[in-house]
Amino acid sequence: MMSMEQDPPRRQIRGRNASIGSLAKRKGSPRHQDGASLPGKRKRYSGRHLPEDIWHHICSFLPLKDAARAARASRFFRDSWRCHPNLKFSKETMGFNENARILSKMTTKYNSRVGHILKNHSGMGVKTLRLKFYGPYNANSSTRLDSWLEIAVKPGIEELVLTLQSKREGSFDKENYNFPCALLSNGSGNSIRVLDLIGCAFRPTEGLGCMRSLTSLSLCYVHITGDELGFLLSNSLALERLKVSCCNDIIFIQIPCLLQRLRSLRVSQCDMLQVVESKAPNISSFDIHFDGKNVEMLLGESLRAKEIEISHPCALRDARTTLPSSMPNLETLTIYSYEEDFGTPMLPSKFLHLRYLVITVIEWAFPATYDIFSLVSFLDASPCLETFDLDVRMRRQGHDWIFEDASWLERTPGHRYRNLRRVRIARFCSRKMLVKLTCHILENAPSLECLTLDIAPDRIKHMRSADDPIKFVREAPRALEAIRTCIEGKVPSTAKLIVLEPTPWC
Repeated sequence: MMSMEQDPPRRQIRGRNASIGSLAKRKGSPRHQDGASLPGKRKRYSGRHLPEDIWHHICSFLPLKDAARAARASRFFRDSWRCHPNLKFSKETMGFNENARILSKMTTKYNSRVGHILKNHSGMGVKTLRLKFYGPYNANSSTRLDSWLEIAVKPGIEELVLTLQSKREGSFDKENYNFPCALLSNGSGNSIRVLDLIGCAFRPTEGLGCMRSLTSLSLCYVHITGDELGFLLSNSLALERLKVSCCNDIIFIQIPCLLQRLRSLRVSQCDMLQVVESKAPNISSFDIHFDGKNVEMLLGESLRAKEIEISHPCALRDARTTLPSSMPNLETLTIYSYEEDFGTPMLPSKFLHLRYLVITVIEWAFPATYDIFSLVSFLDASPCLETFDLDVRMRRQGHDWIFEDASWLERTPGHRYRNLRRVRIARFCSRKMLVKLTCHILENAPSLECLTLDIAPDRIKHMRSADDPIKFVREAPRALEAIRTCIEGKVPSTAKLIVLEPTPWC
């Protein structure tokens, strides 16, 4: 019987450089008779053995500016550059110095460079387009911007971020560029997952078409009406995150029940907005901010919401009155409040699942008679509360001296906060009712681990320019005296008291 000798199995190399190491040896390389390369001879590799799609993949990892430079040196990179999938244009990514003396010349060069790059791009394979366009805005600049978008916004694009920046930093609302919605009607809208527009007019109509992949929509300083936004939402059934801010043409926002996947809703600073109505059943995070005006919020289908952040007049009163029933599953509640009445109402309703409570009391819109101790209403209603963070932007009144009469410090009957572990009070001062609230917490929180009292104005991030830091510094010794006299002795041995005092510069 003849025996057949089999070749030994070849070991498969799976390393980072395996593809290069396993390439066929080039013809004509000088070698010994046994096939080994001659010593001292350097191997040269032209890249021709790599498939085209691999070159495209390698090029996709290069920053935009480096990929454009590499395209000048190699035909392979030039061909790959024409299909670069991630186009991110800003003065920073294009190497322009924002501190340049002649801003208009820098803007002209930037626009010229972006136009040159896009004209040399095939428009094929683009996945991401992030474009900052700098004004002034006129018919010529609008035509130019239209042509750029036509090159890059093709079927297959997944992320589109367009920011129209005016000459004055942060100014968007006076621009007059109309986003060409027709670009989203030719199949491009089907693949877009992220759409972020800043500083333009966006006029979607019923003929926009389906945006079946859209999961994140952000509109800021965008001219769009409530009806137009409704057309867009009704065609975006996969939407998960919606952010609308500073869109001053909107009067009414209606979130349809068809948005079953919507989880996060953020609405802020829309000057003409009067009503926000949500029928989406699965929103878990609300972020509603309106300074100086009342907006009616109809959140009847928000029973599953676990997180909400609100900022509007009388937010404390509204939150305590309506949220326990409309959002019974809340776990995190953040409130920025001003223009409140004399105190937060005491009610029997409960936040049965609330674990994190953050309250910011904005002093300059509060009456001097506001009872800060009434915030105990939130504590009494939250049996599962673990963290309470209070920022008291209220100065102590001149007549509010804690040592004049100690009767106000008598113990107030209340609930036991058995799960409360961490309490922080920023801008702590010697205001009577604030000291009483702190003592009340210490007396009724057996599981407390840490109490932080911050009396240092230099640590406060949101101090208004109208605030006088000297007044906060002068209050610091009074606050320290209140802590030593009224609070320190009530801190249980199992808890830590942290007092953040002013730094030496104060």
